[in-house]
Amino acid sequence: MNYKTFTAGLCTLACLTTQAGESQLTDNTPTLTALTHATLILAPGSELSNATLLLENNRIKAILPENDIPQNAFEINLSGLRIYPGFIDPYAEYGIELPQNSAKAQPPVYNIKRIGGNAANGAIHAEKEWFSKVYPDPKAAEKWMNNGFTSVQSAHLDGIFQGTAVTLSLADKKANEIIYNARGKQFMAFNKGSSPQDYPTSLMGSIALIRQTFSDARWYNDSLAKVKDYPDDVKAPDFNIALERLRSIKEQGVIFNSGNLNSELRAAKLLKQQGLKVQLLGSGEEYARISELAAYHPQLILPLNFPAAPDVSNETAAANVTLSELRHWERAPANPVAVAAANIPFAMTQHGIEAKAFWPRLKMAVAAGLTEKQALTALTTQAAELAGIANVAGKLAPGYMADLVITQGNPFVDGKIVSVWLQGKEHALRPKSYRWHGDYKLRFAQMELDLSLTMPDSTADKSRGSFISGDKELAITAIDADEQRLNFTSDLSSAGLPGISRFTLWRDNEGIRGRLLLADGKVELVNGQIVAMPTPATAHETPKDVNYIGHQVTPIQAFGIDSLPVTEKLHIQNATVWTSAAAGILQHTDVLIANGKIERIGQQLATPSHYQVIDANGKYLTAGIIDEHSHIAINGGVNEGSEAVTAEVRIGDVIDPNAIAIYRSLAGGVTTANLLHGSANPIGGQAQVIQLRWGETAEGLKFKDANKGIKFALGENVKQSNWGENYNKRFPQSRMGVQTLFTDTFNAALDYDARRQEYAELRSRDKRKTLEPRPDYRMETVAEVVKGERDVHIHSYVQSEILMFMRLAEAYDFKVKTFTHVLEGYKVAPELAAHGAGASTFADWWAYKFEVYDAIPQNACLLQQHGVLTSINSDDNEMQRRLNQEAAKSIKYCNMSVEDAWKMVTINPAKQLGVDDVTGSIEVGKQADLVLWDHNPLSAYAKTEAVWINGKRYFDRQQDAQKTQAIAEEREALIQKVLHSSEERKLGEQSALEQEPMWHCDTEYNAWNSQKEHAL
Repeated sequence: MNYKTFTAGLCTLACLTTQAGESQLTDNTPTLTALTHATLILAPGSELSNATLLLENNRIKAILPENDIPQNAFEINLSGLRIYPGFIDPYAEYGIELPQNSAKAQPPVYNIKRIGGNAANGAIHAEKEWFSKVYPDPKAAEKWMNNGFTSVQSAHLDGIFQGTAVTLSLADKKANEIIYNARGKQFMAFNKGSSPQDYPTSLMGSIALIRQTFSDARWYNDSLAKVKDYPDDVKAPDFNIALERLRSIKEQGVIFNSGNLNSELRAAKLLKQQGLKVQLLGSGEEYARISELAAYHPQLILPLNFPAAPDVSNETAAANVTLSELRHWERAPANPVAVAAANIPFAMTQHGIEAKAFWPRLKMAVAAGLTEKQALTALTTQAAELAGIANVAGKLAPGYMADLVITQGNPFVDGKIVSVWLQGKEHALRPKSYRWHGDYKLRFAQMELDLSLTMPDSTADKSRGSFISGDKELAITAIDADEQRLNFTSDLSSAGLPGISRFTLWRDNEGIRGRLLLADGKVELVNGQIVAMPTPATAHETPKDVNYIGHQVTPIQAFGIDSLPVTEKLHIQNATVWTSAAAGILQHTDVLIANGKIERIGQQLATPSHYQVIDANGKYLTAGIIDEHSHIAINGGVNEGSEAVTAEVRIGDVIDPNAIAIYRSLAGGVTTANLLHGSANPIGGQAQVIQLRWGETAEGLKFKDANKGIKFALGENVKQSNWGENYNKRFPQSRMGVQTLFTDTFNAALDYDARRQEYAELRSRDKRKTLEPRPDYRMETVAEVVKGERDVHIHSYVQSEILMFMRLAEAYDFKVKTFTHVLEGYKVAPELAAHGAGASTFADWWAYKFEVYDAIPQNACLLQQHGVLTSINSDDNEMQRRLNQEAAKSIKYCNMSVEDAWKMVTINPAKQLGVDDVTGSIEVGKQADLVLWDHNPLSAYAKTEAVWINGKRYFDRQQDAQKTQAIAEEREALIQKVLHSSEERKLGEQSALEQEPMWHCDTEYNAWNSQKEHAL
């Protein structure tokens, strides 16, 4: 072949393999590279010593146990080094090229532009496929590569449905070459991100939006299937690309970033309900409720977001540190250990921490008991599965990508990563000379000397070394090294070799070889062996015993419990029993409790076998206090006030089982509470009745026997009177507008229900040809109200509005269960009684805003005298602990009887919540929700001695005193541990969670932006 023919062939090849703007000199010649004499970590738990990894182009071609490499292979001797599969981060935001952000809209924003068939809510980006925005960023890639990561699963982390992630190599190549999996998992979160739209402003709003979106996706894609089968009969729904892309969500899978442990459990439950695999970005707090989490059979991606040590440097600072913060600081490094012990598969991520902190944190986890195999699994095989690339990455195997991590020593103890290989090309993280770092024994000229070398991590440092001869240290100079060869000089006169000796050393499969050029020109052969590389140690493969000061309790804060209480068999003797029933107050009376229920009531009862006797002489036994209107134990906002009707949101989605208010209210004798949505809108969210079972899960707190309820509201809050100048767009803005909104919504709900019912009654053949009315959880809930299937608890003050809503309810043929607050109820008491509505009021709150000016403390008495079922509520964490005293105020103000006053916090609210056949009074057969008091319960001096729910003792004053002492001792011990800890252990992440306020009806809190709250 002549020169012209040869060059023409090259041109043809280049033209076929390049595109406009790319190099015309691309070399596509197949190449073989042999990484020889290394320790190969083939997969977690599988290791091969002194073997060769043969690479061809960007793939692993073969594993050669005998180092028998092909003749045409380029050899790199890696004796003394380890080769791991490249690490994979399955949760990242890398390499996504985004347009500049546009200016933010001024709130409130109720609707967004509908562009290109997008979703109606600005937080839903399910249609995004992030492979289309991939653009490599070598500088950004370094923060992963420096830690041994060679690929990441990436998406733009914004919004609730964030779109389809893409798994990328970190190699510095064009986008087409680095995409390993174009369509990975759908990333999700509760945080709505940059969406300018008001809805949702709360955590419960986000959950409701997710639930509705999944429902919409099913409906939309089922409808499209009907259109395809019956194009002449079925009209297609409006095009919605976001819903269309969710068609295969079960096969695609979801990775959900929930933000904290409570929400992690909420996300697990939500995904399980949707029939999806539970795959979650962890919170770092999993150990605190590990059994509960494990029940969902999740896969986790764990961040190593260990907290910084709390500031306990002085008395004032330490006083502001909670016991839960101290406990979490101590336990956080062992979180991966707890996850592994629970047999929950997990990967690891750099997300949420500084990249430089990753390996120090991982080594803390290893020191806490995580085995090397578990850690490596999290970085390789498990991460590869979650990133959708288990067929090409995560192992050293033929056909897999040549993505490698080269280490000197064991990186899980104190070894160093020397380089990473990305698609068959090396990216050095340390100078080539670093390979020589360590200790050696050299033999030459009939002598044996120890050589110690300290080689630099970076070019900024200098190499140093010395020979050891007896008790003498002989310096070496002129050190010059690369990956394979080392040159240096040394004056060995004192060792018997006069002048300056010059050494040249290299490695081979036998160890160290080389030559020594003496001062007189003679050459001596050198041989030797590696005595110690920097990190010959191996990580512990069996869990260590680590001593912890902090107690492992549930919840992890103060007064958490080791285990849930058990049902007791009790004989309470000689008590004054306030029954809250027809029997009234019984003196010197016994009560038997078994199987969680009240078994017998009488005097001088015989004690059955195996019953514990409690001498209650001089003490009082009552039913547990019930609060009709409470906002304790709620996360992420009490109001979804972004829209006028938000009946789809559920307080039951956001119960906080860690809330200390549960324990404090128990100590005040409260056993049951109705958790209500706030009063920011006319039709708020669904209520949740709980029992204060301290130590239980969020689900375990729910009182399943209670009626379904919902919060409505009237007055200043719902028409946004006190919200500020910007809030004048949302309908309604007047009291008459509130009535119109109710009417319109009730009519819409009835119409919706009729259409759904009509469809349900169609024959199967006709259903196949008819577009199903879209399921709408908002309208479905309102329809339950109008049909009398869900009780209304309505925030109210002014008599005119109370009358308006009663008349409106009667027009739609349903009853109002309870007017809550109802501070002008005394003006319309006969009408309330005639309607059959209950009233739940404050004892003596008044004049805190304009519509409360006419409130009087005799309200409860006047309502009761007219036959209105009346209760006293708290609407306040602190007041709830003193509801016994709030009930007593009506005795002071208007001579209410003792029995009637006590019924206002026991059986009356039980009737308002639909649980009066279960609790609220002391009667045979009822649930044993009981409180033992040391004084008259209506006295300001009364204290609870014990509180039972369903026959289980959830509060005991003697145990409380013991816990208080133990907590003080534990706290001081943890503070000392912080003060004595290493500087590295004191470093960590500052909490990103903001302290939530104590909720009231009128707390308007935006969970997703910095303008957090304002009073309505």
